[in-house]
Amino acid sequence: MGIFIESKRLLIIAVSGILIVAALFGATQLKLSTGVETYLSTDSQAYQDYTKFNQHFGSSVVVVLVTGNDLTQLLQPANMTAMETVENQMGTNPNVISALGPVFFIKQAVAQQTGTPALPLDPQILQSIVVDSQNGQIRPQFNRVLPDDQHALIAIVLKGDLSLDDQKLVSEEVENIVATAGFSGVEAVVTGLPAVFGQLEDMMSSSLLNMFLFSILLMLVILAVVFSVRGFFAWRWLPLGIVLIGIIYTFGIMGMINVPITMVTMAVFPILIGLGVDYAIQFHNRYDEEVRRGETVAEAIIDSVTHIGPSIGIAIIAASLGFAALFFSPVPMVRDFGLMLIIGVIATYLVALFLLLGILYLHDRRNATKTPINGRKAKAKQDKVGFVERGLGKLAPWVTKNTTIIISLALLLTIGGLISDSHIATETDETKFISQDFPAVKNLLALEKITGGVSSINMLIESKDITDPLVIAWMVQLEQRIILEQPEFVTGTTSITNLILQATGGVMPQSSVQVKQILGQLPVPIKRNLITDDYTTGNLVISIKQLEIAKIQEVRDQLTGYVAPPPGVNVILTGTPIIGIELFNALTDGRVQMTLIGVGLIFLVLFGLFKFNLPRAVLAVLPIGLILGWSSGVMYLLGIKYTPLTSTLGALILGIGVEFTILLMMRYYEERRKGEGPEEAMATAMTKIGRAIIASGLTVIGGFGALLIAKDFLILRDFGIVTMINVFFALVSTLFVLPTLIVWVDTWQEKRRLVVKSIRK
Repeated sequence: MGIFIESKRLLIIAVSGILIVAALFGATQLKLSTGVETYLSTDSQAYQDYTKFNQHFGSSVVVVLVTGNDLTQLLQPANMTAMETVENQMGTNPNVISALGPVFFIKQAVAQQTGTPALPLDPQILQSIVVDSQNGQIRPQFNRVLPDDQHALIAIVLKGDLSLDDQKLVSEEVENIVATAGFSGVEAVVTGLPAVFGQLEDMMSSSLLNMFLFSILLMLVILAVVFSVRGFFAWRWLPLGIVLIGIIYTFGIMGMINVPITMVTMAVFPILIGLGVDYAIQFHNRYDEEVRRGETVAEAIIDSVTHIGPSIGIAIIAASLGFAALFFSPVPMVRDFGLMLIIGVIATYLVALFLLLGILYLHDRRNATKTPINGRKAKAKQDKVGFVERGLGKLAPWVTKNTTIIISLALLLTIGGLISDSHIATETDETKFISQDFPAVKNLLALEKITGGVSSINMLIESKDITDPLVIAWMVQLEQRIILEQPEFVTGTTSITNLILQATGGVMPQSSVQVKQILGQLPVPIKRNLITDDYTTGNLVISIKQLEIAKIQEVRDQLTGYVAPPPGVNVILTGTPIIGIELFNALTDGRVQMTLIGVGLIFLVLFGLFKFNLPRAVLAVLPIGLILGWSSGVMYLLGIKYTPLTSTLGALILGIGVEFTILLMMRYYEERRKGEGPEEAMATAMTKIGRAIIASGLTVIGGFGALLIAKDFLILRDFGIVTMINVFFALVSTLFVLPTLIVWVDTWQEKRRLVVKSIRK
């Protein structure tokens, strides 16, 4: 392959350029995605139940939150007219199920008294309608839209089958109407999950660009400081330029195979910049080392590919298998994350192998014409020994002589970390993945505080006829039991039974015909999200407080136990909180499974690639396996929770860290084959390749460091912090734990061989 690169360099560069054009076209097909399908597999029962519910009803609500000094201010004519404008215009939107606010309920109250649903504009009349004169409190029928005397709510329920783009358009329309409706002396803001996620894609695009630019700047600085190569200064940055081409290829492939950018997959690009520069550094460093030894350019390329190519190739295979463990996650965006990592590392490896070495040949081709016929320069240049090499040279003997201390400390930290892992919380609330200072999130939190929570569990009730008195009676009993036995968690229930009993004065209807007559007289906006037009499907809304996931699971289990429907009635429990439970279980169960699968896959492939040499395969994996415990300890101490991103840490750090161990191991055995003893071979290996490993580690840390500037995405920031620490741990383990293990095992094997040899003699 080295000969091919040396002889076909112009062809390689030309083909690389053509592929860039194709990749740029593919990149135009990239899409952002933040829907439920990024959290739940479309084959899962929970997703299918949620989809079925959304075919009939809606659970996504855009809320206009109006805040004033007191109720009198809220009921001023200008503000009532503005609310009416919002309710009327959004109520006629084809993508909206209902738009219910104070004006709607005031008109209903007036209609009951006068028969005409008119809006009085006299503040005193409005006050008498809304406030109970006997106790001075807002009447119960207005609590949904006037939760207190300083806030008014307009709830705009969206159709359940709307795409995220359509939800975004509705949210933007609401904002435009509110801005021009004419509110006076009050603050009117648009909030709710659709409003938050409507702005999320713009945030993602902005953060992705910022991370990309920052990671490039960071790489420029790191390479300038720690990567010293021959030639003029700018050649230190060649690996970064090569990797950017690999990133373009990755973008293009993603677009071509329809892998979306999500809150998880958007972390791939800074990571790939760090990893890709790492691979390019290894090739560049080995090439530079061979040239400094006096080899011709052609020989340096061939020897570089021969010696470092297999090492990095094995590391790439091991890393890809570690990343492949993410395919076993039940969370789609985690699986996409694994796929993108594999595509990215292979692309950056191939670009570093072919294009970087081809460019280096063109740059140094003059040297080839000045070489003697025997292929060597008259006088080889001496290797430059820097302070990093000198430090590693002093570190190597100390490490190999303090085996007991190093191994004992490493094991203690691992055990302590694994124990603390069970105490790390798991976060599934999408809004907690975003900065709580983001205006849309702040408005949502304010709404939750006012209403006591905006989450709801939905019971989808299917029957030949929901209006059957037996079904109605069962629903009434079910709701009464829920409210009676779950007052700590449930704030209320809503269904057609509330409307029916309110219309009959609490008397249970005796026939289906009577129920249908009552429903036929009710305003369409009130009943549209509670029962279908053919009376075969109903929606029982169970409003719950903001609860931890364990409490939501408890509520779900209790509700499941309550459901004992009449014959012919089917009940499905769904809603956003149920989706959160499924995500929680996927993250907690899948995380351990992914890590174990990653360890197993990497070990098996290394066992095969090392020609079934068990000690070498164990030595390559063990030092990185130890830091899985260190990682858990750090997360526990920093209070960082498991999310769809941090749940990938086990497989991710295995894939990244095993490269460092393989590079050092293979260089060590290369020196051993030259005849050096274990301690001398380790000192040489650490001195020769240690600088490149440290530089690689720093570039990977720098790639993850770019995630820290994604201030709008807490999920990325926390992931960046932990992974930077983990890569640092991987460097520490490679330079401290691995050398002492290798020398200890090799020395023991050598003594054993001598004993066996002596016995045979």
